[in-house]
Amino acid sequence: MGVFPEGLNLEEINAHWLPKLDKSLGLRITSIEVDRMIAEIEVTEALLQPFGLMHGGVSCVLGESLGSIAGGMSLRDKNMTVVGQSLYALHLRPAHLGMTLLVEATPQHLGRRTHIWDILLQDKATRKPTAKIALTLAVIEKQATTKK
Repeated sequence: MGVFPEGLNLEEINAHWLPKLDKSLGLRITSIEVDRMIAEIEVTEALLQPFGLMHGGVSCVLGESLGSIAGGMSLRDKNMTVVGQSLYALHLRPAHLGMTLLVEATPQHLGRRTHIWDILLQDKATRKPTAKIALTLAVIEKQATTKK
């Protein structure tokens, strides 16, 4: 049995699971395999810091978003959800304007109350990594996320 349920529809996931922030950045999930989720994003002007490189915070957003989506989709109990608990980002090389990045999330630990996901960002053309994100998710009851 894989990490994700069978028969997932990429169009539905991109339409309903991606947060508005990620949609506005241009992220789209392109593949869901047995043990990993893959997305792509093009580095546009909107993602650049003043020195002309992709802002490091964008890598963090991509890591938390894809890891959280993957974590949520891997849950078997529909009464549970995941929330970010810790994020560690290692920036390895710059991402430049026009570059297409692959963003790949793979689970390292899928526990009852905690998930750890590794997210690798890499240049699609060369497969050279640009950043590596370690994301820890808390697995909580959905009721805990509703406003009171």
